Amino acid sequence: MLWYKLKDKAPIAYEKGGWDGLRSDKILVGTRGHKIEVVRMYEGIIDGHKYQNFYDENDCEVKDVILWAEIDDPF
Repeated sequence: MLWYKLKDKAPIAYEKGGWDGLRSDKILVGTRGHKIEVVRMYEGIIDGHKYQNFYDENDCEVKDVILWAEIDDPF
């Protein structure tokens, strides 16, 4: 599994839906608190400000993300 530093490379958000901006596939993230979480990244521009937010499967925001990795397709 290849991990990326978020400051160097961001996940690709491409999916549109009933939310603002675009959404990525599910990814793994590592936080400053040394937690590993499965999340989706949401990104876009609101009021002229770019955002990148990460939410877990319970719609709880995951903060302080520093690393991410793609989840391998098991098929």
